Amino acid sequence: MAVSITPLPQLKLNTAGKDPIPKWVPPPETKEDLEWQDLRVLDLALLDGTPEQQKQVEQTCKDALTNEGFLLIINHGVDDETMQRVFDLANWICNGDAMTDEDKKEYEWDRENGDWMGYKPPRGWGEKGREDYDHIEAYNFYGACWEKNRLPPRIRPYADKILAYADHMHNHVGRRLLLLLSRILGMSDEALWEKIPGKNAVLPHSSYCRFQVYHPLREEDKATTENILPNHTDHGATTFLPSQPVSCLQILGKDQKWRWVPYRKGALVCNLGDVMEILSGGILKATRHRVCKPPADQQAYERVSVCSFNHADQELTLEPLKDAPLIKQVGLQPDSEVYGAFCKAIDRGEQIPKFGEWKTLRNKNAQEPISKLVVIDGVPHKEHIVGGVKVYRQV
Repeated sequence: MAVSITPLPQLKLNTAGKDPIPKWVPPPETKEDLEWQDLRVLDLALLDGTPEQQKQVEQTCKDALTNEGFLLIINHGVDDETMQRVFDLANWICNGDAMTDEDKKEYEWDRENGDWMGYKPPRGWGEKGREDYDHIEAYNFYGACWEKNRLPPRIRPYADKILAYADHMHNHVGRRLLLLLSRILGMSDEALWEKIPGKNAVLPHSSYCRFQVYHPLREEDKATTENILPNHTDHGATTFLPSQPVSCLQILGKDQKWRWVPYRKGALVCNLGDVMEILSGGILKATRHRVCKPPADQQAYERVSVCSFNHADQELTLEPLKDAPLIKQVGLQPDSEVYGAFCKAIDRGEQIPKFGEWKTLRNKNAQEPISKLVVIDGVPHKEHIVGGVKVYRQV
């Protein structure tokens, strides 16, 4: 089977001639005995290989995303030296002097209207409430940051490097993953790429790249904080997160147990969002995950992360691709979490939303105050009201 896209390029970020920024020093790995989640490893270079190698990588992808819902991607076109520069930038922007206090006020996100572009202050996502300190600072880079010059002055000299990284994750890594997902569903190679994210535009629609830091817990929060970011599914199509050594990320297994995502230097942690679970009729999983308190031997360190969220066309109607051969073969899966909730909403007579409406709703109502604690099938959940719809998060 011939690949219908060009070979994966190798990203290089040359910062020669620019003012130097501090080098990010990776914290040491934890030595604690944790229950790790076994994740399958997808070698993206095999997609440029023989037909047998391409079938191998397709099967690995299918096994991972119909079971664990997460996988590790290697040979993604960003070598260790280049990724170091990306983390240097992320650490400097979120944990250094890239922004003044005035910059942070001027470029702050508009959370109340569902617009996450720009600087996120360390509040808004905590479990205690929308205005409480949540330990998380971030800068969300959307295409409009460049189109509308919404970049703080000190960051602008590096804007081309940030955009180059975001472009690589969306238009190369993201496109190749969608090619694999198209094959898994039995569709043509470009079917999902043409339908979902926007064709070769840099950060189209609401896709974005987030530079982020989780600050160490304050002394007064250590005893009471377990989850820094409550459990959730991502609402886009695909998410890429370069693996970093501070252990915080956990995923919920089919057995309803939480396990830690392991660190693998140079790999991308990948998961699917609501869009792909709904389009696949519940076959491909948008796995629930959370950011929890680090193990004791890592709690003094900053956790720097770089996230690429590949979203869908704003006008994409969220409904299963019922003509996809795999869906015809195995049928819709209404017992899956996200697609199951979608089915129940449709059964109640709710209108099928466009992705743009779904995204804005999810952004605007993220971390609304807890309504109450309920028990579902013997398991405690926190009940939230998101845009008038009850959403349950397992405790």
